[in-house]
Amino acid sequence: MITVLIGLAVLLWPGLTLLTAAVLFGLEMLVTGVFWLVSSFSSDTAGRQRWLLAVAGLLALVAGILCLRAPFQTIAVLALLLGATWVVGGVAEIFHGFGKSGWSVFSGAVTAIGGVVVLVWPVASLLALAWLLAIVLMVLGALAIAGALGVDRTPRKAKATTATAAPGGTAATA
Repeated sequence: MITVLIGLAVLLWPGLTLLTAAVLFGLEMLVTGVFWLVSSFSSDTAGRQRWLLAVAGLLALVAGILCLRAPFQTIAVLALLLGATWVVGGVAEIFHGFGKSGWSVFSGAVTAIGGVVVLVWPVASLLALAWLLAIVLMVLGALAIAGALGVDRTPRKAKATTATAAPGGTAATA
């Protein structure tokens, strides 16, 4: 039931869902930055690796602060990164599939086209993905509810006793 309610909330408030995702991403970057920075001072690793961990921690902290400062811009940047990843991955899959698998070429083309769509309309694409997530959550929640309602609630011990008992109430013998 909770899955259906979350799906409904995402469907009704996709913008708020994306904003929440951006804020959670920013918080995750802050936490990651703190852990990496602390690890750089307490790590048993060599000096260069410690410096890299410290720099990565500082960059993650800055990224987290920027995400929290401008969450809607974070959403747009994440959409652009998603689109670019899909385009590059799709093109790579097309080249990988030539001469080997027509399905791989087709899959790569679909992925690349999806990436272009996301790059052209980043925010609208994320809203569509949020709606798709909402529908999937509501369907999965409804299926879970239907499955729970359809379960036979008779205890196993009672089923075993009923299955071996004869119609007159006496036990069946083999």
